[in-house]
Amino acid sequence: MKVKPVILILSFLIASSLFSQTTIPLDTVLKRSMSAAEKYNGLVENYTADVYMRTYVETLKKNFLYKYTHLVPRFVLHDPKSDEAVIETLSTLKFNYPNIYLQDIKNVTGTLTSKKDIDMIPFYMLNINVYGETTNTESFFMPVRFSTAKYYTYNLEQTQFENNKTYYTVEFNPIYDNQKLLRGHFVIESGTWRIVHFSAEGVESFADFSFEITMGDTWITNYLPVHFVIYHTANYLGNVVASRHLASVKYNDVVLRVNEKKEKMLNISDFFRVRLDSVPVNNDSAFWAQNRTIPLQAKEMEVIKDFEKIEWQRSAEKRVNDSLQNGKKVQQFAQRMVMDSRYKVKSTMIGYSGLLNPLMLGYSSVDGITYRQKLSFNFDLKKSRTFKINAFASYMSRRKEFLADLTSTWNYEPFYHGNISLSAGIGNPVYSPLFINYLQEDLRNNSIKFEDISANYFKDYYVKLFNDYELFNGFVSTVGVEYHIRQPKINNQRLLSAITEETIPLDNILVTKKAFAPYLRLSWTPEQYYRYEGRQKIYVRSRFPTFKLELSKSYRDIFGSTSQYGRVEFDMSQNISFGLMNSFRYHIGAGRFVNQRTEYFADFSFFAKNNSPENWQDGIGGTFNLLDRHLYNASDSYVQAHFMLETPFLIIRNIPFVSDYINRERLYVSQLYTPYIGSYTELGYGVGNNFFKTANAAIFCSFHKTEFWEIGVKASFEL
Repeated sequence: MKVKPVILILSFLIASSLFSQTTIPLDTVLKRSMSAAEKYNGLVENYTADVYMRTYVETLKKNFLYKYTHLVPRFVLHDPKSDEAVIETLSTLKFNYPNIYLQDIKNVTGTLTSKKDIDMIPFYMLNINVYGETTNTESFFMPVRFSTAKYYTYNLEQTQFENNKTYYTVEFNPIYDNQKLLRGHFVIESGTWRIVHFSAEGVESFADFSFEITMGDTWITNYLPVHFVIYHTANYLGNVVASRHLASVKYNDVVLRVNEKKEKMLNISDFFRVRLDSVPVNNDSAFWAQNRTIPLQAKEMEVIKDFEKIEWQRSAEKRVNDSLQNGKKVQQFAQRMVMDSRYKVKSTMIGYSGLLNPLMLGYSSVDGITYRQKLSFNFDLKKSRTFKINAFASYMSRRKEFLADLTSTWNYEPFYHGNISLSAGIGNPVYSPLFINYLQEDLRNNSIKFEDISANYFKDYYVKLFNDYELFNGFVSTVGVEYHIRQPKINNQRLLSAITEETIPLDNILVTKKAFAPYLRLSWTPEQYYRYEGRQKIYVRSRFPTFKLELSKSYRDIFGSTSQYGRVEFDMSQNISFGLMNSFRYHIGAGRFVNQRTEYFADFSFFAKNNSPENWQDGIGGTFNLLDRHLYNASDSYVQAHFMLETPFLIIRNIPFVSDYINRERLYVSQLYTPYIGSYTELGYGVGNNFFKTANAAIFCSFHKTEFWEIGVKASFEL
């Protein structure tokens, strides 16, 4: 009978033990871990750390195209001479809040030690903050934040009890297949609700990748990563190359942030930089045996021994095979002919686009085949000052036009955007305004096609001298002067069937014209956030629009100037982000020529055919893509508006396979009004991804007033 009380006591103890280890619901785990992530995200003020990283590369499958892989810059880390490679590096990593990472490579050894190979090692993965909303490069979105949770689904995969603590393993999957979203799992420690382990995988163009991050187990490293394992597999044109990167981080000095309310800072100098001016090769085996924090595996030791044996045999050979050397030089020459190349000579960086680079070719129905060339020189001076020379040339086959520009810029005060620039070149052919006046009634009343108007009447040669300077944060003034010489280019083409040479005094119109025009441009962005690279100030973003105002006046009889007029232009643009992956951009502007005392040319600054556009970072938006080039100069005034909606989830998300390579979709709307052509509209749909650097494509249709005009396609690609 005494057994029953004992059984009851044991049952109570067991129940109490089970109750103490009772798991909590997934929603509670997520809520507590995401709340903790917001706190841990900004926990560290700064630190310094020693980083050991080892890379093992293996070619799993190859064909005859494999030997040409090295011709594509920054594509796949591999050894053209062997199917396996090992690289070891020692570096110092410095961090400053909020997101400033500087990694100095101190020692390198292995079978691949050239700078281009070291640059391919994914050092940037070491700055992944598992508590952040995005990675520092915004390559993908992390799942342990309230703001990103809507892009993922979660599942409580496992619950473990160890050392009186409960650990929850949470699986996460993206709601859509997208390059910016990951899948994997993370382990949460109850009580602190910190992440102790994080693993994820994703896709890139022609590649798959995965990574594992293990957090520290001491009080100071509990919220910092100490071990990384990164896998990358490239699959392209029948070739498969896999790489594994192991890294360990030893923290020397960690300073935690003081939770105090600080004044709002517009300086957000967040960036990641690997400093590797020259490769510090160190092949001392005793040094690496002492500093290697992750022991070599048997396969890696075998690869290194084979490499050392081959290198010893090569060094023992005294005879140089001239034919092989010549063949290598020919190969290097051919490579530089077909792709962008850069050369470092002391403090000077030289860049050249490549004589036969396919990326320098373009085509449109208006211009035909377009061929471009670019050459640049960048001279580094003291105190982060620079002197740059940029040369650009372009030829359009159908229009038989040659355009060129040579610009030199002295950045004398990088802290305040202080630049003096001198530019000279051959610009877009433009109209004489007298010719426009003769066509005015026909453009308004008759059904004249755009191509009926010829823009080949004046070739534009220009020289510009201007100075930029930031008066206060976000407010930049530009003071300059431009000088144009416009020479007539007469051909035998008849202008319009309704107009004859007797009705137009061509002898008075087609003569050389000159214009001397000082101008002032003011650009203001309220609450402009910025960062510094050295002493160079770089604008980043603002929640307010950017306003631009440009005033110009041409004076007669200065350096032979024959024109007297005034020009006023206003422009407003903004990028509005809503959510982490959506944005709305607009660009609205207007301009007018005033006080036209003499003949003038309708050549605007903010409404012009730009042969090397700098628009909305997609190579497409923010401008008219189907508007004939001569219509930019057909009116003395304009009003334009451009809108773009960017989102990753619109149409492509529902198309299998395609969604793996597309991470952005865009809708474009552009509207123009000028007195002579009336209303003009363009509508477009575009996509983009991160192949190499950026690749974007879009389809557009245009409308003249209410009449459908044409349809066209545009693409941009940048390595």
